[in-house]
Amino acid sequence: MARETTPIKITQAIIDMCASITSSATPVFVTVQPEPWALPHECFNNVQQMIRQNSGTMISGWAIWQWGNILLDAEAHAIWQSPDGDFTDITPHNYSETRILFLPDASVNYKEVPIRSHRKALTGSALVAELIHLYSKRDDIMCSSAAGNTYALPVAMVLRINQIQTLLHQKAGRNDPCPCGSGLKYKKCCGLFE
Repeated sequence: MARETTPIKITQAIIDMCASITSSATPVFVTVQPEPWALPHECFNNVQQMIRQNSGTMISGWAIWQWGNILLDAEAHAIWQSPDGDFTDITPHNYSETRILFLPDASVNYKEVPIRSHRKALTGSALVAELIHLYSKRDDIMCSSAAGNTYALPVAMVLRINQIQTLLHQKAGRNDPCPCGSGLKYKKCCGLFE
């Protein structure tokens, strides 16, 4: 089954989700050129280091990820704008992404505490709705911790998230019932964009 990655194109579902986040910008594709010293998942710190080394500006916003026809995920992210005005994502990503879809949003203000993601289901599956609900509860716990403090996620929550992710990552033939439980064939549901 599909993995979470950069969307191939900007669809109406992406436009709608981005408009629900901010009305002051539209999503753009940005080239990923990781700096050798940059750490995964540390975009805000990476961009601050890049500015110290090379000048430029931090552009805050959201990296837009798509998991097949399952869901969209807008994750708080920062990219570097060079002194010449070019946008570059200097942070390495899973699966060696060569570009990301980025929604600029100046209201994103990272203060060493996780920022809640925005998610949108792309299927009517109850399983996907449950997963998004659990992700939101997980975000609430992570975001409620003060900067530098540790937090503990309920074991039952973590186990259920892992269980649903495993179900949704099952391999399925195009004409098989979709693993998400929607009742549709895989090719008409979560496999639509594969």
